Amino acid sequence: DAPFPSYRFMVSLRLADMPDSHRCGGTLIEPDIVLTAAHCAARVPAGGLVAVVGVDIPDWPAAPRISTLGHRVPKTFDPRGDNRDDIAVVRLAVPQATRGIRLAVREPRVRDRVVTVGWGCTNAPPVCEVMAANLQSSSQTVLADASCGKDVFWTRPTYNARTNICTKGTRSRSTINRGDSGGPLLVRDRRGAFRQVGVTALGSDSTTKLYAGFTSIPVERKWIDAAIRSFGAAREPR
Repeated sequence: DAPFPSYRFMVSLRLADMPDSHRCGGTLIEPDIVLTAAHCAARVPAGGLVAVVGVDIPDWPAAPRISTLGHRVPKTFDPRGDNRDDIAVVRLAVPQATRGIRLAVREPRVRDRVVTVGWGCTNAPPVCEVMAANLQSSSQTVLADASCGKDVFWTRPTYNARTNICTKGTRSRSTINRGDSGGPLLVRDRRGAFRQVGVTALGSDSTTKLYAGFTSIPVERKWIDAAIRSFGAAREPR
């Protein structure tokens, strides 16, 4: 279980026609901008997502559903080949007062400790059997990309090393599962504060190597900045 006050930047994204059903995680990175995975937003029409911001599962029923104005997905994202550039930004219709998460500028090194959080299923993947009752966190260790090849991620989309960070749990069988997509991979800065370094993108196809793939924010930072600019000027929080 994650101490939710430390993660109020978390966002639950849903389809606008299914506003009570969690689809993917996301993070608030600006008052009106949510960062998530491309596979959570691709093929969804503009305005087809709603968001619940800064609230954990027990409080979801009474939380407001924030409409969205649109989203951006890289033109190079094509899950028929691999999970390259699996990242997206979503613009909220109403800027939020909730404090967002800052983005990391450097990837972690191999063997560094990182943390991922999400509302995904709590049993071991690949199936979903046990739904989360509240936000979950998992300490992870960064792996070399060479450890995360086709013996781990063999079904489409497969792992794209250039735009991904690969991890495994520091505890046995602690990893991501369905519902965690779009959530954050976090590092600590020199002051001990969280910075987001990745976006949850890909779960293992192996039942023995429960590794996870996260789209690298340092690699994608120029695209993120350009996508946010493409929305135009933001409004002031209400």
